[in-house]
Amino acid sequence: MRNHGFIFTVLLSSSLLCSIAISAAPRNGAEDPRTIVDRVYSVAQAERGEQRFKISCSSCHTPSSFGGGTFADRWDGQTMADVFEYVSSTMPENDPGGLKKEDYADVLAYILRVNAYPAGNDELPVDAEALKKLGIAPNGK
Repeated sequence: MRNHGFIFTVLLSSSLLCSIAISAAPRNGAEDPRTIVDRVYSVAQAERGEQRFKISCSSCHTPSSFGGGTFADRWDGQTMADVFEYVSSTMPENDPGGLKKEDYADVLAYILRVNAYPAGNDELPVDAEALKKLGIAPNGK
């Protein structure tokens, strides 16, 4: 009977170790959390955003209103979905929600460029689920 107890203990220990190893292993298809430091907009998108900003935003805002850490301080710990939702539902002040989703994404790309976040090859998406995967982080982190 002692052998059965020993075998049971070994099997239980092995199962526990396997469970720990499996839970610690990287999951297939799992991605590390991304932030806006991870090149989430393109130069072309930011350039379009600058033009849209001049047309739709500059009567109330200047680019410096969003620079110098102001953007990251305001949105730190949130996602680009939060920023997109806020901007697209409250701006421009004289026509909240009046721009196309792509225009809002372009303006946000421009704001990222104003804050010296690095550009990449992909454009900032307009899809809420994709934007939820992009965290706000201070530049340089």
